[in-house]
Amino acid sequence: MEVELLRSQVFFPASLEIQEELLKAGFKVPYDRESGRKTSVPVVVSSREPRKIRESRLLKAREYESDGKLALLPEEQAVIELDITEKGFLVLKPKLMEYHLEEMGFLSVPPRFWGTWASFSLPFSGYESIVEEFSDFRDEEARGIQLASKGSGSRIEVYAYKGRSRKDLGIPVFGYALGLHGLTLADEYLRDKAGENEVPEERLRYLKLGLKKRKETKAGLKVGVVWENGKPTEITLKLTTTEPRVRIQGLYGELIGKSRGELTKTGEWYVVIHAGDFINALESVCRAFG
Repeated sequence: MEVELLRSQVFFPASLEIQEELLKAGFKVPYDRESGRKTSVPVVVSSREPRKIRESRLLKAREYESDGKLALLPEEQAVIELDITEKGFLVLKPKLMEYHLEEMGFLSVPPRFWGTWASFSLPFSGYESIVEEFSDFRDEEARGIQLASKGSGSRIEVYAYKGRSRKDLGIPVFGYALGLHGLTLADEYLRDKAGENEVPEERLRYLKLGLKKRKETKAGLKVGVVWENGKPTEITLKLTTTEPRVRIQGLYGELIGKSRGELTKTGEWYVVIHAGDFINALESVCRAFG
C-alpha cells in the first residue's frame, strides 16, 4: 500500500561517513576558515505544507519565493510504500517527488551525536487503513512493547520501543538504505560545489554518498503518534542508529560520532522491519490516551 507523507527529513549531516567521503574528494566540509569555501552536507526535506526558512539556509530548490531574507517554499509531494515480504518483513520505501535541500542551522549538539537522523510523518487519517492492511501480523500475546513520551503544551508525542534495552532505539531494524544518489538537486548542488572547491567534476562519479546498515550497526525505528489537544494527528517514523562509534579526520582535527552505516551508491530508499513489531507498536502508541 502507499500513503502520502506529511513530511520527510533525512539529516545527512549526521553522517561522519559521508563527510569523510567528501573531504577525501577535496571538498571543504563544512567550512574552510582560510579560503571561506564551504560545502554543507545537505538535509533532504519534503513537506506537504508550505515551508518558510532563512534563504541563507536554502541550498537548493526547484522553485520558491523570496523577500531577500526568507524563502517561501511551496507544497511538496512525497509518499511512502509499505510492502510485505513472504517472510513477514515490512519494507518501508519513501519516495520523494518534490523536495529541497537545506543547510543545518546552529545547534548546541552536533548532529553526529544524535540518535535519530531520518524521520517520516504520515497523516493520522491513514491509521485505519494501515491497521486493516497489517492486522494479520498482530500478535495479541506479544510482550515487550514499551512507551515513552515527550511534549509541551497541547502537543504530545508518544513512541514505542521493543523492550527496556531498546529505549533509545525503537523496534528492531533489519536493513536500510538512504542516500543522495538519484536526487537531481543533490547532483546539481555537488556540481556547483565542485566548481567552488576546485574539485574535478569527473571525481563526483566515484563518490559513495549513500548509507546502508552494516551487520554491527545498532539501529531501530521509533513508531509514534503525535497528539494535539487530545486528538491524534500524525503517525511518525524515526530511524535511529547509536553504535558503533566512528572517528574521522576533519579539517580542524579528529571528529567522533555515531555511525550511520556503510557507504554505498544507492538511489533507493528503504527501511526493513518486522511487520508484527510495526503493527504492535503502532496500536500501542494509539492506545496511549484511549
